[in-house]
Amino acid sequence: MMKDVLDYFKTICSIPHPSGHEELLGNYIEEFAQNHELDYARNEIGDIIIYKEASPGYDDHAPILLQGHMDMVAEKDVDSNHDFFTDPLEIYEEDGYLHATKTTLGADDGVAVAIMLALLSDNSFKHPRLECLFTVQEETTMDGITHVDKNWIHARKMISLDGDVVGETNVSSAGGVQLTIRKNATFVESHDQGYKFYVKGLLGGHSGDAIKEGRGNAIKIAGLVLKACLDNGFDIRFSSLNAGQKSNAICRDGLFTFQSTSNKEELKAFIHEKMEEQKALYPLEPLDYTLEEEQSGHVILDSDALIHFLALCPYGVEKYSYYFNHFPVLSLNLGIMETTEKAVELILLLRSENEINLKLLVNEVETLASLFGLSVTPSDEYYGWSYDPDSQLRKSYKEAYKKAYDKELKEVPTHGGLETGYMSRIFPDIDIVTMGPNCIDIHTPQERLEIKTLYEVHDFLKNWLGEL
Repeated sequence: MMKDVLDYFKTICSIPHPSGHEELLGNYIEEFAQNHELDYARNEIGDIIIYKEASPGYDDHAPILLQGHMDMVAEKDVDSNHDFFTDPLEIYEEDGYLHATKTTLGADDGVAVAIMLALLSDNSFKHPRLECLFTVQEETTMDGITHVDKNWIHARKMISLDGDVVGETNVSSAGGVQLTIRKNATFVESHDQGYKFYVKGLLGGHSGDAIKEGRGNAIKIAGLVLKACLDNGFDIRFSSLNAGQKSNAICRDGLFTFQSTSNKEELKAFIHEKMEEQKALYPLEPLDYTLEEEQSGHVILDSDALIHFLALCPYGVEKYSYYFNHFPVLSLNLGIMETTEKAVELILLLRSENEINLKLLVNEVETLASLFGLSVTPSDEYYGWSYDPDSQLRKSYKEAYKKAYDKELKEVPTHGGLETGYMSRIFPDIDIVTMGPNCIDIHTPQERLEIKTLYEVHDFLKNWLGEL
């Protein structure tokens, strides 16, 4: 019995595949190609392409590239014991949606893998030659798409299956760069009162899609509160700062430990006052905190520099589009903060489809960091995808969607990073559209997939391919 698209997605959920560790899922896809006697290739980094020859009568039609990424963002609730490297996701259906228990679901972009596998295993529909590309590490470094062999790809029409709203197609995407802010740490013994300051309860979310919502960031909030403490004469010296799990996810919670010689009751009351002010700024988020006393230990010399940088570092949307209402074209996310034996590091993710805007914001962060003696290292830069007003593939998509649903297909830009940016840079003549089912709250443990829309996208694509 042939598996349907939901069966394939559930199988994907049973195979660990966090970003950078897609080997097991890649093995499954490679075995699938072998079992279905389909030509394929796999490179050293783990990208896979599978070819399906045109159905009878379609040999003279131009080939079509279908594309999605294998990796998922591995986020979980603080009380979850899930191990993304070894454990299958615990999935369940509720009210027409598929969820994972206390973890991300990986619908971004497991749905693309499922749709391609379902189409590749189905010989009942008409289609041109299909080139199905499965990439790795999209959520972190974009190394997968940058290592794809150009000779693999002959198609100049590409359907990216990395969309997350039915009835919408992306027409552009942001480029970006990751910045690692580092302070070499010298720890000294201290016997003053220690504290554990835990900021929690924020919604988080995809730092491309959700950044325009103005959601709170635990790293930024802690920086503002502790900077206010310094400004009002309280003694604050960090012992450690640990927050966030992914640079492309808005930081939901963080633990900041410090020591102080200030009056305990006055310090606690002041932090409570400032946290209440922060709660008022985010009325739709269940922002909360705890402040507990702990034994003294070590503190970081000159931790004031870190506090000042966190408070002054830009966060959120820096610039909106002139053309699309409330659409961000430049943003910065404070994603991860970690303390090791030698340093404190903060990882930022900056996004813009305009390289000039991006460079100006990088320079702003570098200048601010230099004022406080912090180093900045850029990495993982990736390209944006510019709007093509003359896309013939998008015109065909709009006509087919109107015919199928008697509704207009919405054309929307995205502030998220897509592999379309690299593809358009390597193949300037490639024509690209995006599609996908309804995936909600991606990059958070609240992520869910509307099941009926997975079938809807699969069935629409299956029919549309016969018209291309």
